[in-house]
Amino acid sequence: MKKLIAIFFVALLAFGLAACTEDPEPSYSYGYGVSYGLVHGHYVGVAKVVVDKDDKVVNVQFEEYYLPYNFAQIVLTEEQITTLPADALAVVGSRGTNYYSKYVSINGTLFTGTVSGESGAQSIKFAASGIADIEVWVETEANAKAYVEGVEAGTVFIANANGTESSYAKANTNAKIAWTKSASGYWTNPASYPLGWGGNMQAIAEALVGTTMDAEEADLVKTTTWSIGDITTSATLSDFADYYFLAQVAYNNALAGKE
Repeated sequence: MKKLIAIFFVALLAFGLAACTEDPEPSYSYGYGVSYGLVHGHYVGVAKVVVDKDDKVVNVQFEEYYLPYNFAQIVLTEEQITTLPADALAVVGSRGTNYYSKYVSINGTLFTGTVSGESGAQSIKFAASGIADIEVWVETEANAKAYVEGVEAGTVFIANANGTESSYAKANTNAKIAWTKSASGYWTNPASYPLGWGGNMQAIAEALVGTTMDAEEADLVKTTTWSIGDITTSATLSDFADYYFLAQVAYNNALAGKE
């Protein structure tokens, strides 16, 4: 039987801190699938699933990529804050004011940001010709995949009005470090959130191993932690369903690719 080789991103939890490493390259017979899509409102999620000959999950891995909601936040000088440049936007939300580049380039397409809402509850949306909102656009798997590939290829960046790369420095605490949650150390405060992002991803992955991923939304229930039917997980994060159904698509892709 033909073997499929896969390299997986592994989110490890050590003293409450998430880290990213590469496993040795395991060989699997049967099926391996990947899926892409919007998760937790502002991120492109990637799920990788391996299944065995009985269609049961053997391995699950998750990753998340930052969208402009994070990576387009920019650093401005005091003078620029006083007199906002034409290519910058101020967004006054419930957690204070963030400054954004007005433009980002996604695989050669220029997106423009607009701010809506009253001060203290404002939000930002990036749109382009034929694309009303990038966060809705990446709900389609092919678009989310293209976005991730663009990040990896360096064709996603903060831009000037003419589409060239801007000199603005990134301001977001995590997105300025790396493009992914695992590499940037997203959500790793062990005092307030003992599991953090890495621990929650690991908890979800462990709960899916050995299953055939046939749960529906009504089967996903949270008390203190999340349950999938009669399977109790240690995951506590919000939007658990986003990650489950992202992995479910990868699972179905794995079944479709079985040999």
